[in-house]
Formats: sequence, C-alpha cells, structure tokens
Amino acid sequence: MLATALLLALLSTACAPGEAESQPALLVGVAASIQPVAEDLALRFESEHGTSVTLVAGASGTLAEQLRQGAPLDLIVSADSRYTSALADDGLLVPASATVLATGELVAITNLDHEANDVSSLLRSSAVRQVALANPAIAPYGEAAERYLRDTGLWEESAERIAYGENVAHAFQFVVSGNAEVGFVPRSLLIASDARGIRALAPLPPEASAGLQVTAGVSSGSSAPETAKRFIASMVDAQAIETWERFGHVPEIGKVDGAE
Repeated sequence: MLATALLLALLSTACAPGEAESQPALLVGVAASIQPVAEDLALRFESEHGTSVTLVAGASGTLAEQLRQGAPLDLIVSADSRYTSALADDGLLVPASATVLATGELVAITNLDHEANDVSSLLRSSAVRQVALANPAIAPYGEAAERYLRDTGLWEESAERIAYGENVAHAFQFVVSGNAEVGFVPRSLLIASDARGIRALAPLPPEASAGLQVTAGVSSGSSAPETAKRFIASMVDAQAIETWERFGHVPEIGKVDGAE
C-alpha cells in the first residue's frame, strides 16, 4: 500500500496542471539494473517529445506486484521476460506491446585488493565475510547469482555469508559501503558507478547471465497508451542501441515469447 501511495504521489506530480493534454506524462516502472540506461533514454524522450517521464526503479518482481495492486504505471521495463509475459497473460499489459529490448550481464565485483581475480577463489578465501546479491525471489539478477553459486558448488560455503538487497542497486551499495566484500550485480551498474575501489572480477561464464532479457510492455490501465508505445519505440532506435551498448547491454529487439 505504501508503494502504491508513493506511485500515486509521483503520478500527481507528473501530471501537474499545465501539462499539455496532447503530451501526457508517463510513469515508468523500471528494473534497477536498467536505471542508468532508462535515465538517458527518458531525458532524450522528454527533449524530443515534450513529455515528462518519471521513473520508478525497483526489483522486477516488486514492480510487477505493484502493477498487480493497481499502481498507475504506464509501462514497465523488466530485467526478465518472464515477468512481462506473466503480466501480459493476466491482462495487465497490452500483449502486442511486449517488446524485447536487450540482454544484460551478471558480473561479480569486489572492493578488495586481493591477488585472486576469479570469484571462486575469492569466495573460498577468509577475506570475504559477506556476499551481496539482490533478493532472488523478486530480482532476476539475484536469482541468476544464486543459480551460478549452486551450479558451481559455491552455494553451501557462501549461503551463511549472503547479504540480500531488495534490488541490485541495494546489493551494489553493500559493496560500495564495505558491508560486503563481494557482490553479484549487473554490469550496467558498475559502468554507471563512479565509486572508487570497486572492480569487476574475471567474467562469469555466459550461462550465468541466462534469462536476463530486458523487456517492456504498456500497462493495460495506462492513461497514455500511445505515448507509452512511442517511448518503447524510442528505446530500440539507432541512438538507443548505442546507449544500451554503452552500459554493457547487448541490444536484442523482438517480441516477447508467449505475448500475442
């Protein structure tokens, strides 16, 4: 209820008197892993279309639940296509609007100046007291991190040291603040960060990032569906592709499987 109240307050601000009726404001729920990209794209959309865009960042699962509870989001951008597909199946997103935008990458980061450069060796050292990842129940990158730890046999020795963040930005902050020595986060947040002393460890195998497919869809209850569709279209044009690549994503444009 608190989250919905916050979104209602944001919407009332975005639609303040004087806003041009032909260019309704947008309220966009965006996965925290995508926030750096979304901020750039939203600024360009505002400049080109004269439309106010308010971003509400959080874990993909949290945003999906807010939409289910009636939060007035015009569209949602998820870090995992399963959330978009489920929302479309339940009639909460316009199926034809469900679009694949890009794929993300899970990386392991550390604030330690340690000789080990691979996460397996570092996690087996006594230097690591806490390991940060986003809540796997609601955050795709947290789920991917847990899967990686289980698949590599590192889960048993890491489970008691894990510090769960409510989203990837929260998990990243654990490492920045020194409350965790290792974290699993999107490459996009590392690229966007100006935090000193944080470095990426050796790349994880490609399968560690399986399923991290960025997708977007227009809310069935949007008060500005056409503007929301234009925003999604602007997220896959040539200039947007450069932005995705700059923040470590691989553009991958198409329709969401199962959304018709």
